[in-house]
Amino acid sequence: MNDEKNGKLYKQYRVLVDKESNVIFGGRLGEYKYYDMDKTIEVALKKVKVELN
Repeated sequence: MNDEKNGKLYKQYRVLVDKESNVIFGGRLGEYKYYDMDKTIEVALKKVKVELN
């Protein structure tokens, strides 16, 4: 849910994520966003392309 409370949680989460170098965060939980499954797969495939290039 996009509200002030979750926005603050996301910012705290993002600080921790940015400290990690060998982990790829993705999907609904990794990006702290709601996606329909087709969009989730699309985003995952794009991340794989970036990592493999």
